[in-house]
Amino acid sequence: MNKLHNELERWLAGDDIFAGQPTASDVWIAGFDANRQVVIARLGPYKKLFLRPKRFSKRFYHQLYPLKIEHWPHHRQFKLFDDFCTVDMHLDLRFQATLPYVLANSELLPTVNQHIKATYADLLDDIFNRELRNLDDGVWVQTGLADMEKRIANAVRELLAIQQIQSQVVLNIDARFETFPAVAPGPNNVYLHVMKKSYEITEQHSRESARQSQLLEQQALEEKRRHFEYLQQQAELESQEQALLAEKTRRLLAEKTAQLAGQLLIEKRLHAEQIRHEAELKEMRIDSELRMQERQQEKQRLVDSRQLTIQLAHLADMEDRKVVAEIQRRENALQRQQQKEAFVPDNIQS
Repeated sequence: MNKLHNELERWLAGDDIFAGQPTASDVWIAGFDANRQVVIARLGPYKKLFLRPKRFSKRFYHQLYPLKIEHWPHHRQFKLFDDFCTVDMHLDLRFQATLPYVLANSELLPTVNQHIKATYADLLDDIFNRELRNLDDGVWVQTGLADMEKRIANAVRELLAIQQIQSQVVLNIDARFETFPAVAPGPNNVYLHVMKKSYEITEQHSRESARQSQLLEQQALEEKRRHFEYLQQQAELESQEQALLAEKTRRLLAEKTAQLAGQLLIEKRLHAEQIRHEAELKEMRIDSELRMQERQQEKQRLVDSRQLTIQLAHLADMEDRKVVAEIQRRENALQRQQQKEAFVPDNIQS
């Protein structure tokens, strides 16, 4: 019974008891700016009011006034149908003044949010009272309160938007019912509306539960079938993977064998090339050594020839000197002989 009452209250509050999320079309973009500030430039008789730009340097003639986002909650509670129904209305209103509104009310700039509350409080109450009077006929028990919530929220937004005030409105209307009293027949009896709707919700919930149970069974069978197919696919994939792995192993072995054969052939070629290169180097080294020896021998022959030439020249010079000395000695001896011979006759004549 409590669950039935909770679902009835959710439905009366505008909720879809078989759906979880609201539609995106109900979203209202307020366009608030948490950093919005108004600058008053006053220099002598000159005065100018403008929004603070992003790049702003405050001067001595500037005054800054932040336009804060104001939270303005409302709560209304009232009774219907001899206290059989209690309606709670929670309005979560946030608003922010814009530059056009401030320009039109520049003298109230320091207390602009308080001015907005004081000015439009009675107008908001008029909107609430006008819409809440429509609850007296009890028809809303069949249709729910979602449309009324939308109408009130849109009316509040339009009221503030006309005055150049940005707003964000979240409205919840909850209806709670006491224990059902004795119900008398009648086409406009609100208790009959509530009992009828309660019965419809119960039937709808039963049908939905049966549908959900059948759907869960079908989903379970479908899940088992998918699981069996998954196992079959996994077995096939595992078999294919094993075959691919064996083929890959065979190819890797063949590639490794070919690679080793190619590497061995390359090593043989490199070894033969190295031997040939070493033989060429050895031959070049021997040739170089032979040429070196030949050059050294040639140099030695030249040195020996030069030394022999020098020795021969020296010997020839010494022989020449000996001959000259011998000739000189003989000439000297001859002169002495001649002198002796010349001396002897002279003595004899004397």
